[in-house]
Amino acid sequence: MITELRVKRGDLADAQLVQRETPELAEGEALLEVESFGLTANNVTYGIVGEQIGYWQFFPTDDAPETGIIPVWGFGRVVRSNTDELKEGERLFGYFPMATHVVMKPKRKGGVVFDTSEHRAALPPTYNAYRLTAEEPEALKQREDARSVLFPLFATSYVIADWLDDNDFFGAEQVVVMSASSKTGFGTGAAIKRLGKDVRTVGVTSAKRVDFVRSLNAFDEVVSYDDIESIDASKPTALIDMSGNAEVITRVHNHLGDNVKVSSIVGATHWDAPRQKEPLPGAKPTMFFAPAQIQKRDKELGPGEFMRQALEAWLEISDSLGDRLTYEHHKGPEATRIIWKDTVAGTVDPSRGIVASLNKD
Repeated sequence: MITELRVKRGDLADAQLVQRETPELAEGEALLEVESFGLTANNVTYGIVGEQIGYWQFFPTDDAPETGIIPVWGFGRVVRSNTDELKEGERLFGYFPMATHVVMKPKRKGGVVFDTSEHRAALPPTYNAYRLTAEEPEALKQREDARSVLFPLFATSYVIADWLDDNDFFGAEQVVVMSASSKTGFGTGAAIKRLGKDVRTVGVTSAKRVDFVRSLNAFDEVVSYDDIESIDASKPTALIDMSGNAEVITRVHNHLGDNVKVSSIVGATHWDAPRQKEPLPGAKPTMFFAPAQIQKRDKELGPGEFMRQALEAWLEISDSLGDRLTYEHHKGPEATRIIWKDTVAGTVDPSRGIVASLNKD
């Protein structure tokens, strides 16, 4: 049997465990057990923008289209194979469903395996690529929890910083990152700082998390939402928003005015907050889509090189966090359902790194 955690598309907190029969493998398919995965606010964002960007299409629930399976990043092991592309026992890191198992149609290219299932053919290749773990550096093998929780987010952070740098920061002299306590948020601050450019970074977070964000040393300045108006409004600014909160975005735009040179919506940590509808001063807020920048760099640098550089940066940044993050494991279907609901509710402190598995052992 396969157990899946399915959520109601219009109400992500409505999560139910569903069992279905394990299908017979067709020629060229493999069955993987989903061993473990990271769970963060980023996964909530996948659900919020699932219709617009196609996240619901990766692991479809055709028998119940009003529900969906949230994609997660983690590890899977081949438990049955009907293809020469993967052998039983091989292990992969990549994009999995919140489920005990998944069927893939793998195509091997060096140390990378691509899922070529028909329903995934039109989806971004970034999400269809899985890394075989056997030949990876020991440094990665020693950081599996951090990899599941942080790397997908820090990879996005790295891409955001690269995109800004690639566009000369759109003429900005400072970058303001909203929801700076989110892992993608403080990862973005750290990735920009790592570039060594003459650009000031400001992290904005809730008052109760200001001290935590300051302790990460990811930003030049950290302010609370209550103090948004203290941000220097005289500087051309790039706004990177992880919250998706229209009220907060409006305040920042009104405060900075035409000095907002680019306004990029990356996530929606405040998923139940109002969405932006009214025109604002400065650059129009637009959705950031990391795979587009990754594909651009792949053409320029060669396939995989950009993400190799991102992985190298992630090792450096995540190690610098030291003991500021504590990893915890939640095993079993019900434990995973509960921690998912907590994640949707926003009650998981950013210092907690959540690793979950619907499999009990």
